[in-house]
Amino acid sequence: MTENTATAPLEDEQLPSAPSPQPSAPHLPSPISSFPLLLVLFLAFRLLTLLLLRPGGFIRDYSDFNMYLGVAAISDYGLYPFLHYWLEWPPPVPWLMVGAYKLSLLFPPWTDHRLWFTLILGSVFVLFETGNFVLLYRIARRIDGEQGAGDTQHATRNTQYATRSVVLYALLFAPVYAMLGFFDAIALFFLLLALDLILQGRLLGSAVSVGVGFLVKLTPIIFLPVALRRLWDETEDRRAGLRDGALYLVTTSLTILALLLPFLLIQPVWLWTTVRSIAGRSSWETVWAVLEGYFGYGVVGGDRLNPAETAFAVHASTLPWPLITLGFGLLYLLLWTRPADDSSPQRGYRRPRNVVALTGLTVTLFLLYSKGYSPQFIVYLLPFVILLFPDARGVTYSLLLTLLNVLEQPIYFVLVPDARWLLEGVVLARWLTLGALLVEFGWVLWGASLRRLTLLRRYAPAALATLVGLGLIVTTPALGRAYAERRLGEDPSASLIGYLGTEQAQAETHVLLVTDQDFLRRVKPYLGGDYDVRLAGGDALYAAAPTVADLVADAEKVWVVAGGEAAGRVERALNAQGRPLLAYDFGEGGTLELFGVRGGAASLPPVARLTSGTNLIGYTVERSGRGQVRVTLYWWAAGAPTQSYTVFAHVLNADGEFVAGHDSFPVNGTVPTQTWVPGRVYADTHLIQLPDDLPPGTYRVVAGMYDFDLTRLIATGPDGSIFRNRAVPLGEIELP
Repeated sequence: MTENTATAPLEDEQLPSAPSPQPSAPHLPSPISSFPLLLVLFLAFRLLTLLLLRPGGFIRDYSDFNMYLGVAAISDYGLYPFLHYWLEWPPPVPWLMVGAYKLSLLFPPWTDHRLWFTLILGSVFVLFETGNFVLLYRIARRIDGEQGAGDTQHATRNTQYATRSVVLYALLFAPVYAMLGFFDAIALFFLLLALDLILQGRLLGSAVSVGVGFLVKLTPIIFLPVALRRLWDETEDRRAGLRDGALYLVTTSLTILALLLPFLLIQPVWLWTTVRSIAGRSSWETVWAVLEGYFGYGVVGGDRLNPAETAFAVHASTLPWPLITLGFGLLYLLLWTRPADDSSPQRGYRRPRNVVALTGLTVTLFLLYSKGYSPQFIVYLLPFVILLFPDARGVTYSLLLTLLNVLEQPIYFVLVPDARWLLEGVVLARWLTLGALLVEFGWVLWGASLRRLTLLRRYAPAALATLVGLGLIVTTPALGRAYAERRLGEDPSASLIGYLGTEQAQAETHVLLVTDQDFLRRVKPYLGGDYDVRLAGGDALYAAAPTVADLVADAEKVWVVAGGEAAGRVERALNAQGRPLLAYDFGEGGTLELFGVRGGAASLPPVARLTSGTNLIGYTVERSGRGQVRVTLYWWAAGAPTQSYTVFAHVLNADGEFVAGHDSFPVNGTVPTQTWVPGRVYADTHLIQLPDDLPPGTYRVVAGMYDFDLTRLIATGPDGSIFRNRAVPLGEIELP
């Protein structure tokens, strides 16, 4: 078999020829050499995945199946898609959802009402995913079977190439993830079917596939220019090529029209609204979205029961989309008209390999251009990566794209949605990876004229993997902090946990006794390094567990958070061991008590007492972001303040002059002091923005309160002395 080195099926590794069978021993097929066996394993794996893995997983516990069920369930009220409301998808799949829902009503519901609907609709997804697997095998055989058809050795190698391609595809995670929540496998099926049929020369069947795929999810329409390029090169007679191209366009258009005709005749307004919603969507999860300052996921706005809806965009577009579209259109036209470098008998786009490469290039350029990107879109690209590069190169690109998807969803959108820098990094890395794949597909087509990019292409997978790997290593600590801060912010005991992290709380004791195991799991990540967290109450469940007396035997004082069934029993045991010294009520966050275990134990005085009847019992001062200082004050309402006081947190220079500060009613104005409950602790955070031109040096941070007359309240320290300027000193910060 003669191959141009620029288009060799396997660049990094050549498959060995199969040995000739020996007459004396029957040939036993390799376990992975039989495609039917692979097909059975592929199908069983995905069916069991659908049955035993809840779509969404541990982190998200949500998938688009929930939305599909919501859409389909409206039919209980006699409302149906495109007859009574519009959707952002064309009609066929929404009606498939309705059909699946109606079938699911024939089965008694499981405790999770989503089960039967998900299994029925998901089985349809598995059916099309299995079709994708078969089509990949067929296309892979065509790629490596375009020469030497009568050569037995080549036929064996051809089977190995195709088998290797589908095995690698079957082992990828992204298609399984997409199958468990999205219907993109159906759209991909019609895209691959159109490709397979055009390679067979079945023009009409391919055109019908493009038309049906377009009405599944629009994306398969991008195969149209690929098909036209193939038809143009298929014959030397240009008039025949134009005739076939025109026939292809007409057939595709008629297919679309035929499927839409019932809805056009009954309620065309809903289809028109769908078209406007698709055109009116704003950008999401792409470089364009980042440039426009949007860091959310793809959302279509508007009332789906209103045919005159116009508010589809969730953010304003600021980019010149006509110019962007023109630029990408001209680039694609330039690439589309460029003849493929090939000296084989099947020249240009008569070669299946070149048609597959042009399809991969088209998909890649479309993803680079597209306003939006959702993680499931990866399934449109991976087949072409694996088909053309069934080796370490293709696997590296596939895993990189998959990793970036996971970092985006669920890590960014679910775990750390405030870490916008993560989405920026993911979008940039994906943009670079798609750019590298554009070169890869272009190399298959025009390798002879892209020699200047040899080094770039050779080292691109390793360089991108290294870049992403180093990025992960560098950003993992920041990701961990962002995750911890978010989880703490959502914890009902956040203020209690935050107070225990102050120096003032730790000055009392480093022993924390809890009675609820769930609370222990929540508090341990934040305070495990500062406190010896001990779980009490286990002696009632396990005879060998330590008693309360055992747990406090080595401490003079202990902090106690009592909750759950063991709370009363543990508190009685503590009272028998010592006496309560103080109690702080954190509202819904629980109550924190300080117990003196040994005689003579006493609590420390508060940081400051204010004449409003408020005590400052703790604080933290930390740098937060670029040029910011976060000050958190823990106020304890010893009494009921009679008026609304303003809290100030100021940064002073070495001369005591004001340089920055933040003044507001407590808790960003949401909890005025006259509403405070005696005995309650309020966590009050102030974010101070420092001036950009602040010189390096040591700066002091102070805080306090003032009344309506701007008169500061007297604040006294533990020794009874009044703080200078009635401002409580909170420490110093160093600016480099």
